[in-house]
Amino acid sequence: MNFTEIFLRLCGVKMDNAGHLAGARLALRNSDAIGWVIVAGLAVLALTWWSYWRVARELTSQRMRWVLSGLRALLFLLLLLILLRPVLAFTVEGTIRRQLLILVDASASMKIQDPRFDPADLARAAMGKGLLDFRKGLQQPLDGNHAASVKLVPRVELLQGALKSDEIGLIPKFAKEYDVSAFSFGQGLAEIGGANATDGKKPAEAIPGWIDQLDPKSQSTAIGDAVRELLERKRGQPLAGIFLATDGANNTGTGPLEAARLARAEGVPLYIYGVGITSPRDIIVANLFTQEVAFANDELPVTVRVRGQGLRGETATIKLKLGEEVVATKDLAFTGDEEMTVALPFTPKQVGEYELRASIDPREDEAAKDNNAVSQRLKVIDSKIKVLFADASPRWEFRYLQSVLMRDRRIALKCWLGEGDPSIADGQDSPYIKTFPQTKDELFKYDLVILGDVGPKDIGTAQMEWLGEFVSKFGGSCLFVTGQRSNPSSFRGTELEKMLPVELNEGVARSAGPERPTTVELTPLGRTSPMLRLSAKDEENATIWKRFPRLYWVARVSRAKAAAQVLVQDGDATKGSRYGKMPIVAQQQYGLGQVLYVGTDNTWRWRRNSDERFYPILWGQIAQKLGLAHLLGGSKRTQISTDKQSYSVGERVTIYARLYSADFTPLKDVSVEGSYVVKAVDGAAPPESSRQGVTLRAVPDQPGMYRGDFTVLAPGLHQFSVKSDAATIFEFSATEASFEFGETAMNESLLKQMAEISGGGFYREETLAKLPEALSAKSERVASVIDAELWASPLYFLLLLTVATVEWALRKRVQLK
Repeated sequence: MNFTEIFLRLCGVKMDNAGHLAGARLALRNSDAIGWVIVAGLAVLALTWWSYWRVARELTSQRMRWVLSGLRALLFLLLLLILLRPVLAFTVEGTIRRQLLILVDASASMKIQDPRFDPADLARAAMGKGLLDFRKGLQQPLDGNHAASVKLVPRVELLQGALKSDEIGLIPKFAKEYDVSAFSFGQGLAEIGGANATDGKKPAEAIPGWIDQLDPKSQSTAIGDAVRELLERKRGQPLAGIFLATDGANNTGTGPLEAARLARAEGVPLYIYGVGITSPRDIIVANLFTQEVAFANDELPVTVRVRGQGLRGETATIKLKLGEEVVATKDLAFTGDEEMTVALPFTPKQVGEYELRASIDPREDEAAKDNNAVSQRLKVIDSKIKVLFADASPRWEFRYLQSVLMRDRRIALKCWLGEGDPSIADGQDSPYIKTFPQTKDELFKYDLVILGDVGPKDIGTAQMEWLGEFVSKFGGSCLFVTGQRSNPSSFRGTELEKMLPVELNEGVARSAGPERPTTVELTPLGRTSPMLRLSAKDEENATIWKRFPRLYWVARVSRAKAAAQVLVQDGDATKGSRYGKMPIVAQQQYGLGQVLYVGTDNTWRWRRNSDERFYPILWGQIAQKLGLAHLLGGSKRTQISTDKQSYSVGERVTIYARLYSADFTPLKDVSVEGSYVVKAVDGAAPPESSRQGVTLRAVPDQPGMYRGDFTVLAPGLHQFSVKSDAATIFEFSATEASFEFGETAMNESLLKQMAEISGGGFYREETLAKLPEALSAKSERVASVIDAELWASPLYFLLLLTVATVEWALRKRVQLK
């Protein structure tokens, strides 16, 4: 019990944890009687003067009479003051017991054994292992044996050492002042310690058992989501703050800075303990970019992103393997922590399906050795894409595009010109044909049909119907390369209008003359489309597209159809409609096949200057993407797809199936049954008993389209099929997630920003001992006013008794009655 509590009790007030007495004010409850009390007081003073200065003046000294008179007057005045009912109004500042939330990182990166070479990092590790005192800072001497023993210590062990340290006693100090709850987080949030997080021990002895049970293994980290969810769970409860222990790795969910702002708005500061080192040595092979299908004996461009962390001046060799064969190598020199884009082109020789793997041998001093390789599946084929290019005349767009397609070794091109002399097809190895295909068999042997500036009269009504059937029922592809005479304006009311991914304007859609030049813009879907990717780097790809020369003619259309995807749009907003900017490049699924619309005849202008090299790349990728589906011979009645070809364990797979009956009419069942089996990573065939069922349900307003989803539970090659067509198998791969090792450095700048934004603090091992004091300094004090009835309090009674007793004792001393 402190002095404040004792004083308040003497005044007749009982209060636990009174805290700090900020002030006191005297008030009178019966102030109306103050006049009568003054009159009575004057009378008492007169009586006192008469009794001591008239009656007893011969019996004692003058000094004693002054003392006795004062005591007698004070006693009478205290008695008269009772009539006024005096009250003391105390202002007391105290603290309320609040919650402190402990949030511990349980992601796999906390198992990283940071190779430590810097003396400060070695000292921090020695503190966590109990070899140095947390309170004495980084200047403590560390002998050679101890330094060697802490060079490779997992981050989680340092965290455990800090939480269990008797020197700083974090948990006992927290438990003494706060109600402590502990949580762990990775992908999600989980409570790991409650009941004051002390396992029932007294605060002075409290070292909770959950500290030793920490097992960080989550393959992703969502710091922002964890903080946000914790605030939501505890909303409305008094919180002292959140003690967050993490290495700062964050690879999913809400942004950590956004969560810190939310914590500030809720009045909950973040006190962050950063675990790990800021510049570990590490090689990170981040991404591999290439096609999913390659052609035998044709050079395949492969790009790999590599970053060396803390390795300035060091070298390494990156290897590219196709199956078990090393097909390309390159020596690298690290100049800093920036990412490098490494080109590793090679020429596959043998047809088949392979794993393409880029890797760098791990160094002994690396922080993590699980992020030195990346892989993807690659199918090598030895067939050419058969392309038919039909146009009315040899316009500029036809000439340049024909030249590109003829030079592409992956493409077998045939051309037809509506206004051309049929004799041009007579020469040996001529790329021309005399007429547009006159039978289905002639048309359906192609994989891709490119329609230039031709109209219905050029190609024929029956041929247009065949084209619709070729795409919708037989999985072929059609590419519209528009022109100023016929395409697409003359297709209104025909089968080709149904195929177009765009809606035509009412009335005349062709231009009356030259237009104001315009720029093109990649849409978000366009930026991710493999057909339009001209660089492995997103920023560089966007820059290339912005650098392309302007277009002097664009076909006027209304908007994209509901099921279409706009990849490129007109940069001139005045040409748009209420639906947005006008589409220039759009694609859509049409039955089993794909249709791509290119709404300009000016792409040949993109060959100017240094951009000339991108023109053949762009059209080669478009032709390959559109032609491969039909070339690879997928089922004509069953088409299965996902949004990507590879997943990580734990990811959700959404699978689509477009299903047709034997007569190529869309299925109308409410649902269909599908299933999948998983081949192990070593390629072992799975037992049929391991097949997992998946129900696919019909997608509204899309006849024949079904959708289902499931979670990837194991690594390996997944083979999916539907019950109605078990022979058609769709394959995709799954690997163990490696998000946690994409960034191995402790993200000190992020953690400091979070602490500053929220109003908390950032701590390392050398400053961790100051955390309990910082928490107490920020504890919110609550002011309250307490009225003590002074006239009825023990203190007042003691004062009266003291004055009366002293006067009585002095009177006895001088022998007065």
